Amino acid sequence: MFATSDRALVLATLPSLDPPHFLAPIIATAASATRHHLTIVLFSRRFNHPDARGVSPIDAWQDVLRLLTYVYVQATSVAQSLDKVLMLVDVLLQGNDADLPSTIADGVDIVFRVAGGEHLPL
Repeated sequence: MFATSDRALVLATLPSLDPPHFLAPIIATAASATRHHLTIVLFSRRFNHPDARGVSPIDAWQDVLRLLTYVYVQATSVAQSLDKVLMLVDVLLQGNDADLPSTIADGVDIVFRVAGGEHLPL
């Protein structure tokens, strides 16, 4: 698949802070279809401060670091394999009760929404 979009957006809800292996295919698809800028927004109650159990995101720093590493590696490895080494990849962490910036979809050509481990074009 060659890049068809200048900018793409992936929206996904995480059941936990474990590396989201179920996202690998959609991240690969989105990175393959994007020429310049891929934004991945990950939603989880664990990103609220503090969460319902009183655990702050800082207490889960190692889990968050592992999560971010996994997502960035998935996206950048696909981009590099397609010789798109300058493609910008942003990963945003959002609590379930957080509002996205109003400009998040500005200039986006395609949006992928992930629900229950399946990707759904929006």
